Formats: sequence, structure tokens, C-alpha cells
Amino acid sequence: MSKEAFENTTLAAFILLFLPLMVSIFRYKFLNSSQRKLSILVLCIVITETTSRLLWYQKINNLPVYHFYIIIEFLLIMYIYRDELSGLFSKLFFVVLGFGFIIFSIINTFFFQDLSTFNSNATTLLGVLVIFFALSYFYALLKEVKYSALETNPMFWINSGFLIYFSSNLILFFINNNMFKGSTEASYLVWGLHAIVNIVLTIFYTIALWVNPKKP
Repeated sequence: MSKEAFENTTLAAFILLFLPLMVSIFRYKFLNSSQRKLSILVLCIVITETTSRLLWYQKINNLPVYHFYIIIEFLLIMYIYRDELSGLFSKLFFVVLGFGFIIFSIINTFFFQDLSTFNSNATTLLGVLVIFFALSYFYALLKEVKYSALETNPMFWINSGFLIYFSSNLILFFINNNMFKGSTEASYLVWGLHAIVNIVLTIFYTIALWVNPKKP
């Protein structure tokens, strides 16, 4: 992938982030609990990516932003899943997991991957945990006796988006520091594909915020 194609793809992925944000704003009073939690996550993503791009345009290292954001991202994703997986895991499980991730991220930043380096260790762990949540949610769905229309279930779209995104990028997150040394066609291709997966996730976010869930 050429540099121009890479920049156009990443720009398109960034601009598209505002679509689910606008949907959440205009439909906020109609959103259910999981949709409102997602809207908070989308707002944080937009703020983070806007800050990151502004720093990048100023030729300032934007990687420190992601060291702080990843903790917020994990806590918000865990917040989305906490009630949905209450039948499988206790509240104490999520509390311990949350504190454990925060401690791991801080240790990783101070001793292994400083603020000027992409925090691939913490990002890889995030991916593994979210995939675990996503598979657990599908398992919980299979255990339900009653039939529900998945196309009108916001959590189904959220969960599917998470599973596709983090499964696709898990290897990339892990080997990122080795692959992204210098600007090469290979690195542009890898991160261009990452931007495409981001677009797919954003579309799933938008659908999740757009659908009208049936009341139980």
C-alpha cells in the first residue's frame, strides 16, 4: 500500500468515527443501557483519536495518549460487559480484573514500554480479554431458553464488532513494535488493513446505536 492510500484510509477511518457519535447524540433518549455505555466509549474514542491526530500533525509523538487511553478503554468495555455477563461472572471478578489490568498497564509503561513506545503488551492483553468477553457473551446467548431477535439486539452488534476487531488485530498488536520501524510499504499495508478493520468496527457501533431493541 502506498503512503497516499494509507493516509486516505486512516483519514476515512477517523472521519467515520463521528457517525456513531452523531447517532448517539440524536438518539440518546431512546438508547437502552448497553447503547448508552457504548456512546460513552465512542465519545472517548473520538476525543482520543482527535488528540492523537492533532499531535501527529504537529509532528509530536502521540503514543503517550494510548498509554492512558487503553486503561479507560478497557474499563469502559468491561463496564459494557459487566451486566451482560452477570450470570457467568460475579462483580468481584470484574473488580479484580479491572485492578489487575490497571496495575499491569502501569508496570508495563514504567518498566518495559515507556510513553514514547507503542504499548503492545497492554494492547495485546486487552485484545485477549475482550475476545474472552465476546466468546463468553455468545456462550451466554446460547444458554438462553427464550428466542430473541439478534438483529434488534444492540449488544449482539457491539459484541460482534469487538470480536472481529480484536481477533483481526491481536497479532498486529503483539508484533507492532517490530513491524512498524520506519515507513515502508509493508508497514503502510499492515496499518492500512488495521484502519479498514477500524471502519468495520465503527459500522458495527453505528448499527448498535441505531437499532431499536425490543423491550422484554
